[in-house]
Formats: sequence, C-alpha cells, structure tokens
Amino acid sequence: MSGRALMNLWAPGLYKSAAAQRRFGMDERKRMKESGNRGYLGFGVVTVLTVMAFLWMMSLFTGKGLFDTNVYNTYALQADAWRQGRLDLGQDYPWLELAIYNGKYYCSFPPFPSYLLFPLTFLWGSATPDFILIWIIDLTAAVYLYKMAVKLGLSPENAMLETIFLMLGTNFVFVMIDPSVWFMAQTLCFTLSVLALYCAVTKKGAAALFFWACSVGCRAMQVVFLPALLFILYEQIKAKEPKMLWYQRILKHYTWGIPAGVVAVSYMVLNYLRFGNIFEFGHNYLPEFLRAQDGQFHVNYVGENLKTLFRLPEFMEDGRLVINSMGNLNFLIVSPFLLFAVFLLIYAFVKRAYKEVLTGVRIILLSALYLLIVVMHKTMGGWHFGNRYTNDILPWFYPVVCMILSRFPSLAKYQIPACIWGICLNVVGTVCVYNGLV
Repeated sequence: MSGRALMNLWAPGLYKSAAAQRRFGMDERKRMKESGNRGYLGFGVVTVLTVMAFLWMMSLFTGKGLFDTNVYNTYALQADAWRQGRLDLGQDYPWLELAIYNGKYYCSFPPFPSYLLFPLTFLWGSATPDFILIWIIDLTAAVYLYKMAVKLGLSPENAMLETIFLMLGTNFVFVMIDPSVWFMAQTLCFTLSVLALYCAVTKKGAAALFFWACSVGCRAMQVVFLPALLFILYEQIKAKEPKMLWYQRILKHYTWGIPAGVVAVSYMVLNYLRFGNIFEFGHNYLPEFLRAQDGQFHVNYVGENLKTLFRLPEFMEDGRLVINSMGNLNFLIVSPFLLFAVFLLIYAFVKRAYKEVLTGVRIILLSALYLLIVVMHKTMGGWHFGNRYTNDILPWFYPVVCMILSRFPSLAKYQIPACIWGICLNVVGTVCVYNGLV
C-alpha cells in the first residue's frame, strides 16, 4: 500500500481524535462551570470563615484581640483632631512617628485611613475600635478576591484557594492582624487595591479609579500601578466598543476620573494647609529623616537595601531557622505567591498564551519600578517579620494568576505546597515577633 493511501486512511482518524479531544475539553469546562455556579455561594462562605478562623487563631497566639486598644493610633488621633477643628495633633506623642513642622506635631503618613476613622470619632473619640475595623478590612479583601477570581473564570474551589494563598500564605499575614499605624495603612491599601482591581475587571471604571486614589492615600507609591489599572479598563472598553477609535473611547469615559480627582484634590489641599506643599504629607519632617544626611530617599541606600530585599535565610548550628524582627527576609520566600505567578507566566509563554503573558510582564515592570523606589528609601520596614514593604505589590499579581489559571485550571494544584510553605513560615515568624521571642 502506498504512503498516500496510508495517509488517507490515517488522517480521518487523526481529525476525529482531535475533534473528540476538543469536545471533551468543552464538555469538561461546561461541567466545571455548571458545578462552579452551584457552589459559588458555599465556597465563598467557606473562604470568609477560613479567614475569620485564621484571624481568631492569630489573635490567640499574638494577643491582638478583637477588643484591644490600639496604642499606635496616629490615624485616630488625627481624625479626632479634625473633629475638634485642628489640623495638628495638639501635642507630642513620643512613642509615635510624628512630623514636626513650625513647632506643631502632625501625622506623618498619607491621610486616607483618617478619612475612614473620622465618622467613628463622633462615637469613640480617638479610642476607635481599630481591631474590629481591621478585621472588617481583611474580610472585605477576602470577599472581593474570591469574587474577582470567579469573575475571571476560576471555579469556586480554585477561587477559594487563590484567596487563601494570597491572604494567608504571604507576608500580608504580619500586617493584617494589627491596626498599628504602619500596618493599618498597608492592610487598607491592600484591600483598596483589591477593590480597584475588582471594579476594573467588572467594568466599573469610576469606582476602580476612586478606590485606587484611596489606596494612594494609604501608600503613596501605589501611584506606580495606575497604568496597570488603566490598561485593564481600556481593554474592557475596547472589547465592548471595538469600532471606536482609541481617543473616542477615552473621551467617552473621561468622567470616570472625576471621583479619583476629588480624592486627589482633598489630599493636596490637606497637604498644603499643613505643610505649604501639595505633595508633602509629612514624612519628610520626621526627625529621623531630618537628621539623615541623605534624607528620606537617596540612591546611596540602594546597595544595602537590595541585599535586604533578597536576603537569604540564616540557620542556627542545629539547623533551626533564624527569625529576626529587624533583618528582612527575601520577599520571594515570605510571599511564595509571587513565585507561583512567575511559574504560571513561564508556562503561559510556553503555551503561547501571549495576552496573559503581556499583562503579567506589565505588572512585573511596574512592580520592579515600585521596588526600585522602595530600595531608595532609608528604611526597609523597621520592626517586623519578613519584607512588609513588598506586600504592596501582591494584589496586582492576583488577576494575572487568575487569568492564567482560568485557561489552565489543572495547574492550580501545584500551588498547594507553596501555599503551605507560606502559611507556616509567616505564622511562625509573625507569632515569634509579636511575642518578643526574637
């Protein structure tokens, strides 16, 4: 029998096999979608209960109880001062990092958390229920991480897993349990970034930019991630209005920026009234930075801080890990979610999922810019476990991970060892540091 005849016999079987595989894949995805829709609420409830259980257990291990008093309550003091008609705090609080300007004492951090606390001061004064509030902030993040993952195509099971990994298997653990001024800002920034991303993927442009502007009022360097948010929004508009030119799309939706603009103007007015500079929120007037020869940011800090960013673990003679409250640990080790994201991007590139890869590359570049600014800062987080400044980039990798897993759901299982690693490492490190065991 000739080669051509053999090919004629073999080719139809090949085509039938390929078609059968495509039908099987479509049927599998259909079954997963139907099953996922039925379990959406149930897995969402389990996700929230898991985070609640974690918060409760961590409060038992660290003494950070739900009804405790927050000693490092700079934001509440500032909000209460506003209620009393003052922009300054009225006195010095030696245990807090306060800006000193023209002989007056001010909060030295971006102001948005005080916006949130301001209405509460009418009931509690400066003794606001900060521990309850930070639990609410954490649980809000859990709800919208789960909803975002499902919206991006994950099954409820995988959406639950991604939420747990990002929140409980990264260095976010250290800041999420404590409403002290430094950690309140980062926790609220994390949740506001999640809300901004969720609104972006659900085509709520005005809300997305508003929440992003609020996050900048917690951690000023979040401004770096605006291009990523704008890209997501533009892709949503482009898919909905494919026949419009790019500038027509922008002109049609320019009003989305108004709420964010109002928030930004409020920061500028507040900064000008306090420090005579619309971009100065007070950190440059901390005595620590006034005394520093190179100020708050300088390239001279980069060399040492890069070592801190990538510092490898140290071990005792008997093989036990050294846990340090002032010596940062490699951010990829304490937040293995980032390593899993890189693994997925490599896999997506090999499989030619170039749209997801391109989105991931944008996030990596913006995160690199963010980290460059971080290592130019005089300090790298002060007292803490892990590498807490790098927590600010975590939410921005989340939609990339979800996008890739929606195309390759079988990869989800490979993150479980990394998730367990992250949970164990951060729980032990956090408990040791908060209990003064190091």
